[in-house]
Amino acid sequence: MPSTDMPSFPRRRESIAAIVLCIAIGKPSWAYANQSSESALPTELANSLPAVELVGRGKLTFFGLEVYESSLWTTPSFKGLAFENHSFALELHYLRNFTAIDIAKRSIEEMQRIEPVPEQKVTLWIKTLSEAIPNVKKGDRIVGVHKPGSGVTFWYNGKRSGEIRDADFSRQFFGIWLSPKTSEPKLRQALLGKVNL
Repeated sequence: MPSTDMPSFPRRRESIAAIVLCIAIGKPSWAYANQSSESALPTELANSLPAVELVGRGKLTFFGLEVYESSLWTTPSFKGLAFENHSFALELHYLRNFTAIDIAKRSIEEMQRIEPVPEQKVTLWIKTLSEAIPNVKKGDRIVGVHKPGSGVTFWYNGKRSGEIRDADFSRQFFGIWLSPKTSEPKLRQALLGKVNL
């Protein structure tokens, strides 16, 4: 059950007035920082994807509230426009508290912005994702490892937390950040950093 100290993800259509106000006073509603400095390989990737390197990093904030820092780890052959064909890892370092069900519901909403999710899969994917990841608190890390044609494995603070063996789910899930149709193109650009499109 969602707890009262873990807020839901902000919804833009509920904040149109605030967005207009931010634009009017010259402050962007969403801010990104390309921080592709060198960083140590997360321990959970040392065994599963030892050949990857950090290619891009971005921080997502909403009206001054920091949501998470994201980092993309890929192999040298990675192509951004064909991300689903490559093994890679996306690391999310949370800067706020969220429940697993809130993360799952928001993820499916973002996936549907890019590509329709069949109605019969929506409920299943929300349930499956909320079981594969835990509630998160400020400072927690979730790493998703994409295996092309197979699915995704999730790691929570360095420990394996779940796996979803569904290639379509994995492709659409990581499309939230990496698809050209993402709702956050500036964050995508920060993540892809130095890779070839």
